Amino acid sequence: MSCEEIRVFAVKFGQDFDLYFADDEGKVEICLTFMTLDYLGTRVKMESTNLLKSVLRSTKPSLECDNWKKEHSLQHQIFRNTSNQVLVVQPGPENTVTNVFESMADQEMIPGCGVHFTIHYYKDYTLEEGLPVAFSVLVENKTYCMYCTHESGEKTIRFREEEVPREIHEQSSDIIFIQKSVSPIHTKAFKFESSLMRGYFLAFQKEEDLSKLILKQCENEDQVDESIYMTVSQIN
Repeated sequence: MSCEEIRVFAVKFGQDFDLYFADDEGKVEICLTFMTLDYLGTRVKMESTNLLKSVLRSTKPSLECDNWKKEHSLQHQIFRNTSNQVLVVQPGPENTVTNVFESMADQEMIPGCGVHFTIHYYKDYTLEEGLPVAFSVLVENKTYCMYCTHESGEKTIRFREEEVPREIHEQSSDIIFIQKSVSPIHTKAFKFESSLMRGYFLAFQKEEDLSKLILKQCENEDQVDESIYMTVSQIN
C-alpha cells in the first residue's frame, strides 16, 4: 500500500488538552488527545482520535493501492443463480475446465465435486464500493482459481490450476473481483465486478440447455439485471 505523504502543522490547543493539526490548505484535521502527562519524567502518553480514518478519508482522491493482502477466507461456499442452479466446475478435454450452472441436491454436493468454493477477502483501504475478493474451487484434489481474460476479442471467465496468492502487488488483477451487495434486504445476494475489467460482472447466460458463467458488461449497474445476481451460501 503506497500513500501520499502529508505535511501537517499544529493549529490550535483546544479544550480538555486536545491538540489539532491541519495541512497547508486546512483540509486535513487531526486531533490528538493527551491521556496522561507525566511532568516529572519524560513520558507522555497520547491517544489518536480517528487519526487513520481522518487521513484516509481526506486523502482518498490521491490515494492509490498497489498491493492487496489477503485478510481471511470463507470455505465451502456455494454459488447459485436466480434460477437456484448451482455453479459447477469440472475438468474438460485437453486440460480445459468447464463451468456451468446445474440443478443439484444438497446430498450431491460432496467435497471435490467442483461446487465448494473458497472466497478469499483482501484488504484495500481505497475501495469504497465493495470488498475485493478472489475465488478458488477444489476439483478432484486440485485447486483452481477463477480469472477473467480476453479470448477471440471477447472478455470471458476461465479457471486455472493455482493457489490464490497471499499478496498481489498490482493496482488491478485478473483474479480480483469487487463484491457488492444487491440490496440491504437480500444479505446473501451479491454482484461481482472485475477489478481488471471495470464495468464487467460475473453473470450467467443460457446457451441451449446449459447456463454458463460469463462476464457481462453493465453500463448502469443500478438497473435491475438478475443475470448478474449471485446467491452465496455455505454448505452444511
